[in-house]
Amino acid sequence: MESGNPMKPTLPLLATLLLALLAALHAADAPPASLARDSGPAVNLLLNPSFEEKEGDGVKSWKSRAWAGKENVHWGVASPGRTGERCGSIESAKGADSAWTAMVSVQPGAWYRLSGWIKTKDVRGATGALLHIQNMPRVWTRAVSGTRDWTRVETVFQADAATNLEINCLFGGWGSSTGQAWYDDVVLEHIAEPHDEPRAVVTIDPGAPSVRYSPMIFGGFLEHFNNQIYGGVFEPGSPLADEKGFRRDVLAALKELKVPLVRWPGGCYVSGYRWEAGVGKQRNPTDDMAWGVVEPNTFGTDEYVELCRTLGWTPYICNNAGNGTVEEMRNWVEYCNGNAGRYARMRGDNGYPEPRNVPIWSIGNENWGRHEIGYKPIAQWAPLVLEAAQAMKKADSRIQLTAAALPTREWTLPLLKAAGDYLDYISIHHYWLRLHDRNDMPDYLTCIMHSESPEKMIGDYIGVLEEAGYRGRIKIAFDEWNLRGWHHPGFPCKTIQDYNDPEVKRLVAARANNDIASQYTLADALFSASFFNACLRHAEDVGMANIAPIVNTRGPLFVHPQGIVKRTHFHAMAMYANELEPRVGKLELEVGNLRHGNQSIGVLDGVATVDESGKKWAVALVNRHPTKPVACTVRMKDRLLDGEYAALVLAGDSPDAFNDIAHPNRVTPQKTTLPFIKGEVNLPPHSLTIVKVPLK
Repeated sequence: MESGNPMKPTLPLLATLLLALLAALHAADAPPASLARDSGPAVNLLLNPSFEEKEGDGVKSWKSRAWAGKENVHWGVASPGRTGERCGSIESAKGADSAWTAMVSVQPGAWYRLSGWIKTKDVRGATGALLHIQNMPRVWTRAVSGTRDWTRVETVFQADAATNLEINCLFGGWGSSTGQAWYDDVVLEHIAEPHDEPRAVVTIDPGAPSVRYSPMIFGGFLEHFNNQIYGGVFEPGSPLADEKGFRRDVLAALKELKVPLVRWPGGCYVSGYRWEAGVGKQRNPTDDMAWGVVEPNTFGTDEYVELCRTLGWTPYICNNAGNGTVEEMRNWVEYCNGNAGRYARMRGDNGYPEPRNVPIWSIGNENWGRHEIGYKPIAQWAPLVLEAAQAMKKADSRIQLTAAALPTREWTLPLLKAAGDYLDYISIHHYWLRLHDRNDMPDYLTCIMHSESPEKMIGDYIGVLEEAGYRGRIKIAFDEWNLRGWHHPGFPCKTIQDYNDPEVKRLVAARANNDIASQYTLADALFSASFFNACLRHAEDVGMANIAPIVNTRGPLFVHPQGIVKRTHFHAMAMYANELEPRVGKLELEVGNLRHGNQSIGVLDGVATVDESGKKWAVALVNRHPTKPVACTVRMKDRLLDGEYAALVLAGDSPDAFNDIAHPNRVTPQKTTLPFIKGEVNLPPHSLTIVKVPLK
């Protein structure tokens, strides 16, 4: 039968028609085929959906196609498949945008489900591996990247005016990917107009190896910006402050987050910061060129270390690689960690005879960017990092080092070639909503559509580390991240400003827009949960992550003169820090899509953690749907969960719910028990649930 015929004659015609009739009659009572495991034959419009049949030197009904890197890609048929003897394969060592493609006849305006199974090995770059319709460019499944076992993907769509669709088993997608992907059991089926009843299947394998993750992924960040330090963690003279000037209510709240380390003092600020101005008994104000204000220097290195000691944080100092010198970097290490030398004696004279023991240091902040004081192209940056690392290690050979980097091959490969042997981490940053000039407040769905972007960035960067030969030796430090970028119109700057200039005053005052409480909805909490899930799934490669910042601006904790407000993402962070077990187990998701315009993500995200014994599990489940519960089936391998399980649920009366001074507890986690009936539980809309599952 020729390609494009809508039915493969694998069954007699009468049997096929009867199956279709039965499917239509019982559609309302049957579980969704999209989420039923091997749930019986569907009327598949695709010919040779499992790549079992060959045709000459090729594959029956499928053709190879490449948009980029044709010379680098190999299309093949591999054995065994997921269910049969064969499956389709695409492999590229140097990068390609390519596909196995098939033509299918359809009815214009009808509804269809495209689904299939994808397995990957070291797939990096571009989008990854997915299913896509070439002549309906807005229709695609979620992508699979990295190294993943067979993973089910699907999308539901309405056909346009076309009578034929070009189905792609896509490798790359809008750019080039490397690695290998396998495709099997691809199904295109006609369905009735879908009802919005989100469902998901979660399968956990208790017998699979687990991986210990670093608690430093729950780290924080503080910069001398607006009210993060002064009026945030540090407010001498406030009736709420202790004898050291630290806000007692802020300390208590931050202890709840169990933050393991906090990066300081910046940020753009540090690229103009002279650390010696912030130590000692006699301190003078200095100009903060980056942010256009006067820095009083009452909070400096020793106050920061004291704050860390009070809260149990590991100190993590980012030094000035902007207008600073390698000598200053080396001297700062000696001041903090040295037992002898001029700067160790200076520390003693300042009242701290014992070393401060700061174990982690960053060489620079975003010096790859032209916005930064001391911008340096990679040709200058790589040798500077090498020189600084050597000098700092001479001051204290025990310290761990990271360096600022763009998450690209072009930046990272030369940097690691020059200085990789001295680095323990490599630092990348990202804010998914760019709000520095305009403080837009996008709706819930616009925000939540970014939820899968962190994992893609992490997966791509793992590929860069692998290419450089440093994967496993250098960890990723995602040491600035947040859904929302900071609002600071007109800044940062690289020169001293006229502080009395009305325009400068106006721009500085505009930073108060970061404090508008209604911005911080359930989208912030659920995006943060998805970010943590991505880090946990890549626990072997992500060693640190620091929400930027931890207090005020876009941070989870809002501090005002009379008290504090725990924003929605504060509670998400607290749940992850307090409720999870220390190791990441194997979890597979089968989920439908949540669409918004031409964007699509999985309606549910999840991660499973387990203790050392393998008996105590904590499973985090994120329902991203703004208005609908998700009927979620949870399996522990072959056993469906059944009975009631303790859980903590963060939701709200609306996806746009937020906490503010007048209503600080509108969104808070609730302890409950979840009833699982034959494995199924209903997860509330716009919610984060962590359920505890003890095994006997």
